[in-house]
Amino acid sequence: MSTADLNRMLADLRELVAIRSVSADPSRAGDVTASAEKVAALFRGVGVETQVVSAGGAPAVIGRREGPAGAPTVLLYAHHDVQPVADGWRTDPFALTIDGTRAYGRGAADDKAGVAAHLEALRLLGDDLPVSVAVLVVGEEEVASPTLGAIIDAHSQTLRADVVLAPDAVNAGVDAPAITTSLRGILNVRIGVRTAARAVHSGIYGGVLPDALGVLVHLLDSLTDDAGQAAIPGIPADPDPTDPSAAMSASEVTEAAGAVSGLRVASDEIAADLWTRPSVTVLGIDAPPTDAASMVLTPQARAVVSLRLPPSVSPQEAEAALRAHLESQNPAGAEVSVEVLLGGRGWSDSGTNPAGDLVLSALSGAYGRDAVTLGVGGGIPFIQTLTERFPGIEPVITAVQDPSSAAHAADESVSLRTLTAAAEAEAEMLRRIGAVK
Repeated sequence: MSTADLNRMLADLRELVAIRSVSADPSRAGDVTASAEKVAALFRGVGVETQVVSAGGAPAVIGRREGPAGAPTVLLYAHHDVQPVADGWRTDPFALTIDGTRAYGRGAADDKAGVAAHLEALRLLGDDLPVSVAVLVVGEEEVASPTLGAIIDAHSQTLRADVVLAPDAVNAGVDAPAITTSLRGILNVRIGVRTAARAVHSGIYGGVLPDALGVLVHLLDSLTDDAGQAAIPGIPADPDPTDPSAAMSASEVTEAAGAVSGLRVASDEIAADLWTRPSVTVLGIDAPPTDAASMVLTPQARAVVSLRLPPSVSPQEAEAALRAHLESQNPAGAEVSVEVLLGGRGWSDSGTNPAGDLVLSALSGAYGRDAVTLGVGGGIPFIQTLTERFPGIEPVITAVQDPSSAAHAADESVSLRTLTAAAEAEAEMLRRIGAVK
């Protein structure tokens, strides 16, 4: 097996991380475009004819390089946009920093490392490309890929493939390779509560009329049970995983998340809680700040809530269930509104993916340890969109992230060993797919 060049991969990653491609920030639109242009140039450097395209949203990079006549086509997927910068970084998030065995920077793991792995795999193969390769590196995955379907429709001939390799999930541990076989869906909503046209004196009206913030707190509390698990009728869990052995333990979860001492997990069934059951997270609240609180009944309050959905539950089904639940939990008669901010359906492997065994073997060889299959609690909207557009395509979801990567948070990082192993494994995957298809 060819050996990846770590310094070359870090040079690619350093250039990519330096570009502040935060797709959620409209003021960074120029940076997102610059990021797409850099990605396109890097792929041209490894022999892929690329172009930067858009369907009204953030720009994506598409391209194609033909392999031997009759060879299958493998679509290499990644995203070049990143999350906003959270507080608490120890280093400059847009300057790749090497510290021990890890490289730190926004996008260093999610998912500019995926781009670097694709590039290095193609370099390792050189002129001996065993398959045709299509490339799709999107610029809006972190905002749920709203125009992805239109991009695929407009460029279906370039992107059509038999297999898609997407290194955009999470490994089982540091340098512990995995293939993801299920992804949860997502529904993000803004819940608004209105009780009056204006604020009124809490001493005169308190105890008679409810305040909007109190109603909102009650509604938010009703979304989960005492253990913190989702409690919305109409959003059922999928069957528990048949093999939960690859999931983290409760202690590993709390350690990886930096949880405070004594914080409990929802249950001991970590795999089911993360992979096949719904979850509820309150992302933010609009309400009077504590240092400006006054003695009034707050007339309006809002919260943004994120629901992670079992693979079988659509965002539309979840929205209907949420609306019905909020109505049932509003005996005070407050005005309650629900605004959908984003939604995406989950995905589950049918268990009949021929490429899966080839990839498991390639990963095991590159990492020097057995690869496993697992579910992931997050989502990749691209997978559902692609399988709808190209029936029969085989998604293979691998990872450069691990539970210590802190993706979306401060001090995001990637293991240096994983960087090279991911590229070496991908090159071997392409060889094996080309040999049997």
